[in-house]
Amino acid sequence: MRIGAIVVSIFAVIWIAAGTRNLGRRWFSWLLSISILISLGVIVAAGKISPAHPATFNGKAYGLSVAFEAILIFLAVLLLSSGDRKRFLLPIISIIVGLHFFGLVWAFGSNEYWFVGSAMCLLSILTMSILPRNLWDSLPALAAP
Repeated sequence: MRIGAIVVSIFAVIWIAAGTRNLGRRWFSWLLSISILISLGVIVAAGKISPAHPATFNGKAYGLSVAFEAILIFLAVLLLSSGDRKRFLLPIISIIVGLHFFGLVWAFGSNEYWFVGSAMCLLSILTMSILPRNLWDSLPALAAP
């Protein structure tokens, strides 16, 4: 349980750093510090809380989910990193990461991943639909899992 918390926490801190880099040094420092503290709390709690049900793991489903995510992120970076399309990069990556959580439903046998994946996808779509472009990088990053 603790290994999963460590992996998720590392990705969450990196995602926060990527998304808040345009908010200025003060906001970046505050938000990064808060994300590190929350991540440390999650890691400590994961070591102390016993799972409610025995863990299940489907390696094939996990591998497919991660491979799907990696290939789509690579293609998104390749297609969106130049010119005016760069503004779409973090929201699209957030959608891809959200989709990857749907595969984790079968990998870990937990329906909680439906909610996480849906929330990440929905937040990114709403961000691009409603908010000004200068917030596009920041908001999906604040929804880090």
